[in-house]
Amino acid sequence: MLLEARGIDAVPVEERHGHAHDLFFLWFAANLGFPAWYIGVLAVILGLSEPWGLAAVALGTVIGSVLVAGAAALGPATGRGSLPQSGRAFGRWGVRVPALFTGVSCLGWLAVNTVLGTDALASLFGWPPLLALAVLIIVQVGLTVFGYDMIHRIERLASIVLLILFGWMAIRTLRAPVHAGLIPLHVPMAILTVAIAASYVFSWGPYAADYSRYLPRDTSRRAVFGWTLLGSAASTLGVMALGVLMALRFHVTDPMALLGAATGHLRAIAYLAVVFGTLTANVLNIYTGATSTLTLGVSLNRVQAIILVGLLGFPLTWSGLRGFSGQYENFLLLISYWVSPWLAVLFFDAMHPGDDRQDVGWGLFAFLVGVLASVPFMSQTLWTGWVARAWGGADIAYYVGFVVAFGAMWIRERLRPAGTRTVRSLSA
Repeated sequence: MLLEARGIDAVPVEERHGHAHDLFFLWFAANLGFPAWYIGVLAVILGLSEPWGLAAVALGTVIGSVLVAGAAALGPATGRGSLPQSGRAFGRWGVRVPALFTGVSCLGWLAVNTVLGTDALASLFGWPPLLALAVLIIVQVGLTVFGYDMIHRIERLASIVLLILFGWMAIRTLRAPVHAGLIPLHVPMAILTVAIAASYVFSWGPYAADYSRYLPRDTSRRAVFGWTLLGSAASTLGVMALGVLMALRFHVTDPMALLGAATGHLRAIAYLAVVFGTLTANVLNIYTGATSTLTLGVSLNRVQAIILVGLLGFPLTWSGLRGFSGQYENFLLLISYWVSPWLAVLFFDAMHPGDDRQDVGWGLFAFLVGVLASVPFMSQTLWTGWVARAWGGADIAYYVGFVVAFGAMWIRERLRPAGTRTVRSLSA
């Protein structure tokens, strides 16, 4: 199979291929893994009962999936990934700010996922952790190097394997005894769970168009939106709901112990699910980490950028294996607050295109204002804003950041002379 030749430049019309329904398998497999599953467990840790926990993760999944699907729908028209697209609003230099955030996020999620996959691989084969880590990093980087088409094929195959593995755990979970009793709804914790679930899903936003940009230019935006939404929501909600049910029915919240309880003497199935889930998530983390590196203006080609991401991910993962992972996950959640203001700028610019020639665009200002406005509403172990604290830990920072950033873009558009305003339809 030939290597993908392109970096972050626009894909020419003659190289376009594929179908919108390919995106279903990609996003279905990407979210059919351990990190999404654990959010369901987290809902129980936060004190939600089965009905409220399921309702909270369902709402969060829908919110996040809609945003990711909206970003993916912009890929075919431009032939460019999500970050390069936002350069029109942020400016040629300004776009490096979200590119840096995305690169750090990709490295972080790569490390967190690989910690889990390394533990599972070491347990499965009895390998030393360092060997398991090296093998996993090499395999992930090696697969990602081939690029766009290989990633789509990996996700299509993995979606079938992961569905079988998680299906086995679901059968055992549904056979476990149900302990009736409705715990009163704790509204702040329900709001926090919705925010956590939504933020996990829409954190894929900066990745979204990377995997739709090769589709033919005339591919229906509605089709891209629909297949992305369906794939993302179906798998994410499925594994989050499974996490809720497993934690409540097996009375365990430690991740590995809970996986073992759900698979019994076939514990290898749980380890396989974690390893495959690591691969499906991390080929996307490495690929988009590389495109973020290129957007920063680093003088590397795509393959070299992918290898660099893998090399940086190795020590980060090793530090996670030695006890750093808990605080690092907190760090990852904290930096995810930037994604919703960035999405607001991206969506507004899709309707009112900015100027490609500017070095620093208004989008950067709107983005920063959105992030700053959301700070008082954040609820996280490393930082809790005064509004969130007054509301008992309820977190609406993501929504505030989106609305404020979108509003700042709208104000700027209203201030422009009438003859220079542009409006683009998103209904095609």
